[in-house]
Amino acid sequence: MKFVFGNSKSGNVAEALQPVKAPEAILFIVSDEQMLADAAEQIEQAFPGVPSIGGVGQAYEGKETVDKGIAIIGMKDKIKVCADVLEEASKIPAKYIRRLEAAFEAVDAQAGNTACYDLCSAGADLRAVTTLSSYMSSRGYELAGGTSNSAAVACNGKVYTDACAFLVFKNLNGKIRAYKENIYVHNKEEKQAMVTDADPASYTMCTLDDVSAEQVYRTTLGIDQSAMATQTFKNPFGHVCGGDTYIVSIKEADAQGNLVTFRPVNKLDFLTILELGDYRAVVNETVSNLKEALGTVSAVLSVNCLFRYLMFSDDHYWNDYLTTMSGSFAHAGMVGVGEHYNTQFVNQTMCCLAFE
Repeated sequence: MKFVFGNSKSGNVAEALQPVKAPEAILFIVSDEQMLADAAEQIEQAFPGVPSIGGVGQAYEGKETVDKGIAIIGMKDKIKVCADVLEEASKIPAKYIRRLEAAFEAVDAQAGNTACYDLCSAGADLRAVTTLSSYMSSRGYELAGGTSNSAAVACNGKVYTDACAFLVFKNLNGKIRAYKENIYVHNKEEKQAMVTDADPASYTMCTLDDVSAEQVYRTTLGIDQSAMATQTFKNPFGHVCGGDTYIVSIKEADAQGNLVTFRPVNKLDFLTILELGDYRAVVNETVSNLKEALGTVSAVLSVNCLFRYLMFSDDHYWNDYLTTMSGSFAHAGMVGVGEHYNTQFVNQTMCCLAFE
C-alpha cells in the first residue's frame, strides 16, 4: 500500500486535495469539529464513491505533522476497501452490525489479509470496540483504530453524531497485521491493587483495596496534589488481561478522592501502577517486530494517543519518532484521544495496521 498526502494549515480543503491523486480510500483529520461537514462533503465531491472516514485531532505522514487545519491521507495500490458507520455507538451499535458484515463481504474478506481501521466519537469506544470485535475476532480479522476528539465523525461524505466510522481493508499484496505498542513497564517491586468501588459509566475509580484511589496513587508514587495533572504521562495504571497489559490513563482527581480515567475500570479489576520505559528503544523494537511479522512492510496506518504526542513533543522526541517510523516503511495516521486494539479499548498507546 502507498499513501498520497495533502494538507492545509488554514483549513482550505481544495488546497489539501491538490496532491491527493487517485486514492482508493481516504482518512481525513480536521482540527475543529465545525470543519468536519464541509470537509466531508468536498472530499466526496472530489472523489465520489471513494471510501472515506474522518474525525478531529492531529495527523501525520512521513516526517510531517499537521495540528491545525486539515490533513488528507489517501491510500492506494493493491488494496480493496469499504467504508461504513455504526450509529448509536455509545448505546446500541450492534443494531447496525449488518453494515459491518456487508463491508467485509464487499471486499471478499479473508483471515490474514483483511482488517479494520475504525474512528469513533468520543465516549463511544467501549460498545463500539465490543461490537466490532464480536464479529471480527472469531473470523480472524484484526482491528486497530481510535477516538476522534469530537462528538461526531464522518463517513462517505456525511457526518454522524455518536457513531463509529470504519474502513475495512483487504490487502491484495499480502498480509495485514494489527499491532499495539506499549512504552510502559512493570516495576519489579510493584503490587497489584483491586478496584473495590467504581462507577464505570462515568469512568470513575473510587477505591483500591478499600482506600481512596487518589490516596493509593499518590502514596505509592510519593507525589503531592500538584503533580496529578501530568503524572499519568509517566505512571499510568496498567490492567493485566490475558497475559498482556492495557493502559488506563488518569484524567483528574475529584474532590472526593476518586480518580476519573479515560477508559472505564470495573469493580474487582486488578490494576498496577506502571513506569515509563525506554521509549526510544521500544519504538526501534516496534519497527523490527513489524518487519519480522510481515517480512516486508509497505505501509503502517496508526493511531497515537494524545498523551504520547504531548509527552514526545515535550521531550523533543516527536519528530525523531516520525523519522524512525518512516525510515523503513510509509507511515501515516492520527493523534486520537483513545486507542483500539482487537478486543480492547486502551489509553496512552500506539495501535496500527501494518501492510505487507
